Parts: sequence; C-alpha cells; structure tokens
Amino acid sequence: MNVVEYFGPRVAKTKLSVDETKSLEAICVPNNQHYNDRLVGYLKEEYGILEELKDLSVYKTIINNVNNYITQIDSGNYVRILDQIPNNNFLEMTDAWYNEQKAMEHNPIHTHITSADIVCVIFPKILLDNEIKYYENNEGSEQKGQLYFMYGEPEKNAFGRSGFGVVPEEGDMYIFPASLNHYTSPVLGKSVRFSISCNFSFTSLSKRALGKVLSKKEKKF
Repeated sequence: MNVVEYFGPRVAKTKLSVDETKSLEAICVPNNQHYNDRLVGYLKEEYGILEELKDLSVYKTIINNVNNYITQIDSGNYVRILDQIPNNNFLEMTDAWYNEQKAMEHNPIHTHITSADIVCVIFPKILLDNEIKYYENNEGSEQKGQLYFMYGEPEKNAFGRSGFGVVPEEGDMYIFPASLNHYTSPVLGKSVRFSISCNFSFTSLSKRALGKVLSKKEKKF
C-alpha cells in the first residue's frame, strides 16, 4: 500500500550560497521604511528593503527559486498555463522586508493571503546564544526560534498532520503559498536572528492566460 499524496500545501526549502547570504545580511539595516505598522510581528526592527534587494545579484537567484517552486513543486491552478508563459515569467516580487528578532520577540500565526500569492522567507544571519540552557517542549524539540507551518485542524488521536516546525540555518530559503498559516517562536537569551520575507504575485500575463483557459472551460458546460 502506498500513500497517494501528502495532504496540504507544499513547503519547499533551498540554500543560498555564502556570498549571496552575506549580500542579504548587508542590507538588513534600519532605513526610512519602518514596516511595523504593516506587519503583525512583535518585533522592534522591521524595515522594507524591496529596492535594495532588487539591486543585488542574489535577486535573480530568489526569482529563479520561486519560479522553480511553481514549475516543480506546486503550481495550483496555474498548472494549466505553465507552457504558455515565456522565460518563467510567472511571478513578480511585490514587497520585501527584513526582521531582526531578539529575545522573546516573535511573529504570531498569520498568512500573507491579502497581499501575495507566494511567499519566501530567507535567513541571512543567525546568532544563537549558546550560554543559556534551552528547554524542550513535549515533543522533545529544543526551543530555538523555530519557524512553524500550520494547515487544517488537529485530528483526534493525531491522525494526519496539521503542522510542522523547522529550525532555520543561515542561508536557508523557504517557499510556500501565501495562504499557509505560519509563525515563529521566540529566540532566547542574547540570540539575534535576521530574516527576510518576500511577497510574490502572479504577473498580469499569467493571470490573463489563466483567465482565458478558465473561460474556455466554462463555455463547455
């Protein structure tokens, strides 16, 4: 007996090079785009960096990785028009910001559903305080500022899987649908962790192509 398909949205992970990671770390500095009033996080330092990010060579890598998610991991409704879009021009980055997460700061459960179609989170710098004693939860995982993903509701007697967590490392890039619930737990002690979040929306070219396909399908009924 084989499992037919994993239930729920897929989360992809890839790794940026050391140089790419360092170039992202360099733009994580306060600027005049303070994003706290736009975001749900309980963090002091959250700033927009979209234009700064577009000037970096790693920007192309990020775009390629997100396009690869659409073509190789999960394309949702857009699977119908993948062969119609030239040069993987499925998505465009519409916003980007960085978060500096210090002791007890965290992001509560949220989605990006009102502002994006696909999201990526990158971790350019992580400094965990090794002088403190980390505690474990009831699953035996140490509290180290995990990134958690949630989908659906927990089942009685633990049937199915409604969520999972990852411990990010420097250079990690996670890609997932904007509708997926996610949150971060706090880092502890003198720990500091920088993360960069990017919102992506399907291009007008993609939307028009999908609209034509869907309208043809409706006319058949």
